[in-house]
Amino acid sequence: MLVAVILFSLKDEVKATMDQEAVKAHLAHLVEEYKKVPGLKEKTFFMNPENIDQGAVLIWESREHLAEYLKSDLYKAAVTDICEGEPRLETYLVTATLEDGVLL
Repeated sequence: MLVAVILFSLKDEVKATMDQEAVKAHLAHLVEEYKKVPGLKEKTFFMNPENIDQGAVLIWESREHLAEYLKSDLYKAAVTDICEGEPRLETYLVTATLEDGVLL
């Protein structure tokens, strides 16, 4: 399994349209879309409350699944279309989980 951490700042024009109800509706839609992504085991969305920077932690079955996602329309719409510059992406090998125990 693989963990991907994505961090990005929103474009100013996106920030200008954000209110709590719009954010909730957008996230509700995204949650349903991400449930359909092949190889994605879990995704946690997060936001810095001070500057509204965004991010997510995604757990993937394989590096290949992550690679396919990074080429998808969903990634474009949910990340690259709304972020300022390039998102920061880091990947890590999952070594243990509470559910599965040690995976090494």
